[in-house]
Amino acid sequence: MRKYILITIGIIGITFTLNAQTLNLKYFVENALVNSPLLKKQTNNNKIIDLDLKQFKAIYKSPKISLNSNVLFAPIISKDGITNKFQVTSSGSTNYIGYDLGASNGGQYQAITSITQPLFTAKQYSVQKNNVLLTKSKNENKIALTKAELKQLVTHQYILCLQAQKKQANNQKIIQVIKTQLERMKFLVKSGVYKYSDLKLLQIELLNWQIAYNRSTTDYLTNFNALKLLSGINDTKIFTLADLQLPLNLTSKKTSIFLKEYVLDSLSINAKQKISELKYKPQVSAFGDAGLNATYTPSLDRLGFSVGLSLNWNLFDGRQKQLKRKQNKILLDNIIIDKNYFENQNTIRKNNILSEIESVNNQLLLIDNQIKKYNDLLDLYKIEINKSLISVLELKTVINDIAAKKQEKTNTLMLKQILINSYNYWNN
Repeated sequence: MRKYILITIGIIGITFTLNAQTLNLKYFVENALVNSPLLKKQTNNNKIIDLDLKQFKAIYKSPKISLNSNVLFAPIISKDGITNKFQVTSSGSTNYIGYDLGASNGGQYQAITSITQPLFTAKQYSVQKNNVLLTKSKNENKIALTKAELKQLVTHQYILCLQAQKKQANNQKIIQVIKTQLERMKFLVKSGVYKYSDLKLLQIELLNWQIAYNRSTTDYLTNFNALKLLSGINDTKIFTLADLQLPLNLTSKKTSIFLKEYVLDSLSINAKQKISELKYKPQVSAFGDAGLNATYTPSLDRLGFSVGLSLNWNLFDGRQKQLKRKQNKILLDNIIIDKNYFENQNTIRKNNILSEIESVNNQLLLIDNQIKKYNDLLDLYKIEINKSLISVLELKTVINDIAAKKQEKTNTLMLKQILINSYNYWNN
């Protein structure tokens, strides 16, 4: 069993040596931003919004040209004269079998090109343009929110990886300490200072820490693979991670991306209200057509044209405009309620995080002091063990206590980084 563990550790050690390149947080964040499908779709949404603006420009400013063509046959059987006569188009018969000429006009022959030009649409286009630009601003803010959230998630996973890596390094240091003591113990056993069972006890302890090192390596690989998955990195190589000291960003932005969302939602409701009120404004269009329009037989003397103006004005629809305004007023009130609640909660949240960071800093001072005292004690034990003044069990206990305390410091340091990462996210 011991041989198997040593071989496994050796293989893992070789793997890490071959891939000794160090990667930092920036590398993973940049990959996550480039590979995120959500960001790609949100960026494409901006292109769609730009096309919407072009579409509204075409609707309100460009003429509409169409070609209309109709051919309608309404034949009759004329009974005028001595014999009945089939006529594709009536020549003025008064006694006939077929559709009433007053309804069918004897047929229909049309080939007309029509053009319609909206007039006085500057106001309508301006309202639609403002709404499109607001939609684009909302999408840009969503992109900023997505980037901030993605950065927070990647940073959090990076910290978990770093924590596993530090635990692995701490275990390796303890293994080296025990190996050094084992070499001394072998000499002391041969000299009769300690019993062979003391040597065995220390060897078992070394094996325990080698197993712990193996487990910490597995934990690191698990967290590292999760980090690559989150960043969209398709790579099977194993790398070490650079240490991390996140700066605490206490400066509040002039425009928070979280609060900006509420502002844009309010502006969007007002913009949509203006759009809904466009139907109450008079809509004037100029139109014209030219071509063939005949009811009996098509001929050149039935070629012509026509021009005109059209007016469409909604004068009354049961006070729907006022009802819509009241609905939107309630929606705006709801947004203000949500905005105020978020501001209050976010202030409390950030203050709580700062309080936790301060507590963690105090803990680190105490832990550093404890580790220093433990190391001083270990130095004494290294001297006293040569004189058989302490037992191997005492040495084993202090080594384990130092390892536990160092791991506690690692966990506390990583907790501080997690808190800073969380504060920086909510302070966007």
